[in-house]
Amino acid sequence: MTYRKCSFEGCDQKGDYKAPSSPDQLKEYIWFCLKHIKDYNKKWNYFSDMTADEIEEFIENDIIGHRKVKNMSTNDANYFEKINKISENMFGDMHNLDSSQLNPTLYSSKYLGALATLGIEDKNMSIVDIKSKFKKIVKELHPDTVGPVENNKEKLVKILEAYKVIKEHHGKYGQAKSRST
Repeated sequence: MTYRKCSFEGCDQKGDYKAPSSPDQLKEYIWFCLKHIKDYNKKWNYFSDMTADEIEEFIENDIIGHRKVKNMSTNDANYFEKINKISENMFGDMHNLDSSQLNPTLYSSKYLGALATLGIEDKNMSIVDIKSKFKKIVKELHPDTVGPVENNKEKLVKILEAYKVIKEHHGKYGQAKSRST
């Protein structure tokens, strides 16, 4: 292996650390010792020869990995036809579905969190049973039944919010309204 000398003028140390020679020549390297690579890196400015507009353009292109992208704009005469065709391919079978036909085994984290707030582990529990449990909890926390307890106020607000989420879920997905057996 050949010995590389540090490229810093007057330094005789071994050059173990490479750095691009300039922003325009990123694959051509110069070599430095540890002390001088630190100095070089502190002074390095990739954007030094760019205008503000060029820097802004670089940053925008960096979002897409500097790849060329096809402009999909309304200038294309068939733009809306293409969008409709894509939409029909993706969602065509869903137009005639009502919410009760959706997969009831898919639960949102919001719904599952609401059940947990009420202390319900059975995610298939009927709304009637949930309502019964909700009423029981409200009675245990309500100031009219247990007096003014500061902690209960916060708990009661959370319980009310959770029950609202559950009611919305059951209304949307039309799950069974009867008591579970």
